[in-house]
Amino acid sequence: MAGTSTQLVCPNCGGTMQFDPQVGKMKCIFCDSVFTQEEAEEFFRQQNEEEELKGSGDDWGDLADNMRAYSCNTCGAEIICDETTAATRCPYCDNTTVIEAQFSGAAKPDFVIPFAFTKEQAMEKYKGYYEKRKLIPKDFISGSRVEEIQGVYVPFWLYDGSVNIDAEFEAADKTENDTEIIRKIYKAQRRGTISFENVPADASKRMPDDIMDSVEPFNFTQLKPFSMTYMPGFLAERFDVEGDDDLERAEKRVVNTAKQKTKATVKHDEVTEKRGDYKVNYTKKKYAMLPVWYLTTSWNGKQWNFAMNGQTGTFTGDLPVDYTKLGIMTGIAAIVAGALLFLLTKGIAVALIAALIVGLIVFFAAKGSMKPVHKATQANEYMDKDVRLVFTKDDYVRTEKKKKEQRAQTG
Repeated sequence: MAGTSTQLVCPNCGGTMQFDPQVGKMKCIFCDSVFTQEEAEEFFRQQNEEEELKGSGDDWGDLADNMRAYSCNTCGAEIICDETTAATRCPYCDNTTVIEAQFSGAAKPDFVIPFAFTKEQAMEKYKGYYEKRKLIPKDFISGSRVEEIQGVYVPFWLYDGSVNIDAEFEAADKTENDTEIIRKIYKAQRRGTISFENVPADASKRMPDDIMDSVEPFNFTQLKPFSMTYMPGFLAERFDVEGDDDLERAEKRVVNTAKQKTKATVKHDEVTEKRGDYKVNYTKKKYAMLPVWYLTTSWNGKQWNFAMNGQTGTFTGDLPVDYTKLGIMTGIAAIVAGALLFLLTKGIAVALIAALIVGLIVFFAAKGSMKPVHKATQANEYMDKDVRLVFTKDDYVRTEKKKKEQRAQTG
């Protein structure tokens, strides 16, 4: 027997309702009636009560271990999907189906950030994203084919807590005169805490971690209590990565930021960490559904994946590189740099070295701009601005003096 699914129907015409990002409310796709979330939730409650009176079953389909079957409430077709799917589309009537069991009990999210961009706006962002890249191959623009664009509510764990800090640094203040360089060495000790809130880690095995990291940050001041009325019109997945399994990703980020911010409190010319103890204490773990437009494009026998933050519009995705264009750009930069240095110094060796260095910088910088997808290593957006220090001490240790090399005088 297939499990239950829900489509929220319009009380005016019986048509399917979906969440409209442009108006921020539920909207009927047939009669254009608009309803607040509170009104939609009441319709949803009444609809559920009617379904229960009809005796709708709640059993899973007798399928493979990782597949489930549900009944489409619009056309009655059986929908087959994997066990983590929480909202999908019926392959027969194309209506979005919300699978209630994925949002109940312990699997119910705490919060949601609704979509703020439509599919059409996401496609415009995609076009603007690749058209601005000068190093993209011409036939990517003309020959690539968008295979799929989906608005997906991606499951995320959000972590709150603090970092206890006990660190020691070697610091130095540097001065110099005509004959020597003088460095005053200090031992700097710092103890304190820094808090963090809503550090995100996606909880879906299917979503690439680096792409999800690259669409950050989300504005978590706009978190709303979870309601299934935000789901119609979009796809959704239930988490399949447990919260404890994502802790390591979050911990690396908050520790890296804690180190950076603690080091910034040592006000000397040179600072090197000699010892650091950073203990992460978690106070809360929240489960949220966050909006992502996910787009796949095929070109040159390869699939290219892109994503857009459905709340902020941040777009990301690696792009192919036209190495002929990159070579020309690198060559021009190297020639210009070498020519300028030769005119200034009249030294061929200096000019060649400068040309090589500038060429390498331009090559890797330009190539890197086409490959922005990355794993997040910091959590600056989700942490306090400053460390709350409870102990700070800078002890003078010694003075080091180094004689300057004397240049030969020419007459």
